[in-house]
Amino acid sequence: MVTDTHGRQVATLTSVTPWDGESRAGTDLAPGTRIKQYELIRELGRGGMGVVYVARDLVLGRRVAIKFLRAVDQEVLDRFLVEARATAQASHENIVIIFETDVYESMPYMVLEYIEGKTLREFMGPWGEGVALPASRVVELMLPVARALARAHEHNIVHRDLKPENIMVTDAGQVKVLDFGIAKALGQQEIDRSHSQVINAARSLTLTREGNLVGTLPYMSPEQLGQDVVDHRSDLFSLGQIMFEMLAGRHAVEPLSADTLVQNLIDDAPMRSLRVAVPTAPAPLADVVDACLVKTKAARMPSAAELADRLESLLPHRRGRALAEGESPYPGLTAFQETDANRFFGRSRDVARMVSRVRELPLTCVVGPSGVGKSSFIRAGVTPALKASGEAWDVITIRPGRYPLSTLANVIERLTLTPTPVQSASYTEDREHGQLIGQLRAAPGLLGAKLRERAAASRSHIVVFVDQLEELYTLVTDADERRAFTAALSAVADDPAAPLRVIVSMRSDFLDRAGEDQHFLDGLSRGLVFLSPPDRDGLREALELPVEMVGYRFETSAMVGDMLDSLASTPGALPLLQFAAAKLWDARDRHQRLLTAASYTAIGGISGALATHADEVVRNMSTAAQKLTQRIFRQLVTPERTRAIVEIADLFGLSPDREEIQRVLDQLVAARLLVVQTRTDAAGSVEIVHESLIDRWPTLRRWLDEAQEDAGFLAQLAAASKQWEAKGRATGLLWRGEAHDEARRWVTAKPRELTARDQAFIDEVIALGRRGTRARRIGVVAAFIVLGAIAAGASIGFLQVRAARDEARLANDQAEENATKAEENARQAVENAKKAEDQLAKTNSAIDAKKVAEQSADDAISKKNAAEKQLEELMQLTKEQLAEKYKVLQQKSETTEAARTQADALRAQAEAARAQADAARAQADAEKKKAMALKVEADSQRDRAEKALAAETARREELARQLKTLSTKLKD
Repeated sequence: MVTDTHGRQVATLTSVTPWDGESRAGTDLAPGTRIKQYELIRELGRGGMGVVYVARDLVLGRRVAIKFLRAVDQEVLDRFLVEARATAQASHENIVIIFETDVYESMPYMVLEYIEGKTLREFMGPWGEGVALPASRVVELMLPVARALARAHEHNIVHRDLKPENIMVTDAGQVKVLDFGIAKALGQQEIDRSHSQVINAARSLTLTREGNLVGTLPYMSPEQLGQDVVDHRSDLFSLGQIMFEMLAGRHAVEPLSADTLVQNLIDDAPMRSLRVAVPTAPAPLADVVDACLVKTKAARMPSAAELADRLESLLPHRRGRALAEGESPYPGLTAFQETDANRFFGRSRDVARMVSRVRELPLTCVVGPSGVGKSSFIRAGVTPALKASGEAWDVITIRPGRYPLSTLANVIERLTLTPTPVQSASYTEDREHGQLIGQLRAAPGLLGAKLRERAAASRSHIVVFVDQLEELYTLVTDADERRAFTAALSAVADDPAAPLRVIVSMRSDFLDRAGEDQHFLDGLSRGLVFLSPPDRDGLREALELPVEMVGYRFETSAMVGDMLDSLASTPGALPLLQFAAAKLWDARDRHQRLLTAASYTAIGGISGALATHADEVVRNMSTAAQKLTQRIFRQLVTPERTRAIVEIADLFGLSPDREEIQRVLDQLVAARLLVVQTRTDAAGSVEIVHESLIDRWPTLRRWLDEAQEDAGFLAQLAAASKQWEAKGRATGLLWRGEAHDEARRWVTAKPRELTARDQAFIDEVIALGRRGTRARRIGVVAAFIVLGAIAAGASIGFLQVRAARDEARLANDQAEENATKAEENARQAVENAKKAEDQLAKTNSAIDAKKVAEQSADDAISKKNAAEKQLEELMQLTKEQLAEKYKVLQQKSETTEAARTQADALRAQAEAARAQADAARAQADAEKKKAMALKVEADSQRDRAEKALAAETARREELARQLKTLSTKLKD
């Protein structure tokens, strides 16, 4: 075994004698080697002529493939340069792109686009072990090759080495033709050799430098062995050989050896017909293959372009229902269904990429923003493409809803179709359904086992398409149920070789939520397909092709351009485009078969069409119908503002008038704002026609904003009430504890309109709480009596507290009055003291006067003594002198005595004043002490009163608290 230029193993024909020519291997290049702006990463593979590396472009930030020659003689170098020029000239989406050619250390190289995928050989299987591919699959794979050859032939380029190893199917589903390695430009001098030389040359061309056959000879045309001039029809012969092998599972020439192959090419006998080798092959396709394998070039399929046309006519068309006369080719806001496959345009490349992923991986996930068209993409694009491939594909489409395990149980029930007696059907079905849910919860692998049994019995592939997986996280609150659901999907998609596939679609902003199940997330990450909004060309196809399909056209190209311009960078552009186109179709000019510019202006263009239409629908309703419409739309939007599927029976609970509900629903469905899914059991569900309506209808946004505070609770209430009713209104499903308290607070907060079922559930929750209270009351009768006594005692105590408070208030008032009197007395005493002090001051003045008098008396005594002394002196005098002296002295004595008397009187008066002052001072001190005592007593009485009041107040508060607790318990 050897590897081709992209590292894939290619089978060898060991029966051929090894070539003994010279081998010139070039120097191996180490990873990390820098060549201009490229850095080698690793070797991809090598063959007889060259080696291929994957490298990174350090300037443009991309990966590339670099092919180096391992032999550098002039012939090989010329051939290499021809390959480079041919590949560069024949630019086509199905031909590998060449970026640059140059020489590095005497080794020529070319830089190519890096392709990830599989070679056609890997699809066909190894030599001698191949399996026949479905005819539709062969056409899908070969049509791009024919188109690539047609483009190359337009530039006079012949591939000359077409083989399964040179055809790649990328991971995105695109077919690429590689290695125009020995391409030869027409017009150059042809090889002129003898017959034997040609055969020897052919033998040498089929060998690598190591001496092994790489598969070129089995796909060579007779003219490449000199039977005729080589031209573009040589590639058609090679392509015919490839198609024969793909359809038959074996080569057209048997036994497969070099001698047999060469002999077949030089013989005139016709090639083996595909009609004979594979009688079951479609006749038109067999005719195409046989036409390519005609040995005489002139009688062969004339051109690759004609081959492409004939293969295109054989494409498995995605069948959809035929449109009725006058039926709109646009679905409007309604998602495409499988029956709309024939009018689903603009996603051909995405469909091919997704189909390739589904064939390869057991679990694939289509993620994208809201409104990008994920559901339509799978339903009208991928599913029809799988079914049109010629293989048997059964598609089971589900949505998780609020009860995802119940949804999976429904799938199993549809697979088993176990009959039950009519008289007990309902009971038996409910019991078996519940048992299935329990089995899925305990053993998630049950679903995969049932699906594998069904696939084996029907000999088909089965795809489980889980649409809108985000519902698993927006509608399901039970984490265990979510994990059981994802575990069941993982068990279905457990083996790439199994005939089971799982496809899920999911909003990209919810992708991280899948991380709660790591095993499921690992599977999703391997099969992620990001669906971007259609580009401008895709939108143009989706706009123009459907109307052209029914024989109409747009009046002007400016209309189309304006519609596309107005949707540039707009999320959810495709449904808005479809809606506007549908409105244009309704206003079409039937006579001229036109969609007119005047109609486009009338609908308000893209931006106004949706809001105008929805508002017009609501405006034309009665007031009662408008209110009902508001309630219906609120029910159809989750708290996360995504679409919710609601049973029609649930909506009937929004109003007691069931007929009015039905009329409003019919009106909204007819207006294409709602869509109803009817099931076989005559029940059904309803949902908003598209999520873009949630984002782009201002009236609905206002309704949702007004109800935002209740949205979460209403969603929980709806889920709980539905489960409660489904289980026969089981008491065990009613809310208790904190949930009961929250419901009671929510109900009593403000009046709200609820559905009959939700209202019944809430009423039962409240009633259950009341019944629980009554039951508790029976057990606490004694406590109630005691508490009543406590309450009575508390009332008496309250009266006592009030009396004590009044008494304390009187005491406080008396104390304050006494304090006031004491303060008055003290003030009077202070005034008396002041008067006494004034009197004392007067007394002090008198004392000072007394002192003056005493001083005067002392002076008089001194004078008396002086007089007596003088009298003694006078005794020595005569009688007359004595008498005269006596008379004078007597007068002086009388004056002295009077002064003494006056001094005594003043002294007595001062003593009296002093005594009076002392008495006044003593009285003031006494009054002050009495006032202080009264004040201390008043303060003491006030403190006692305040303490008593505080104690009684605390006691009253404690009694009030006990009364409140008692009242709460009695209510519960």
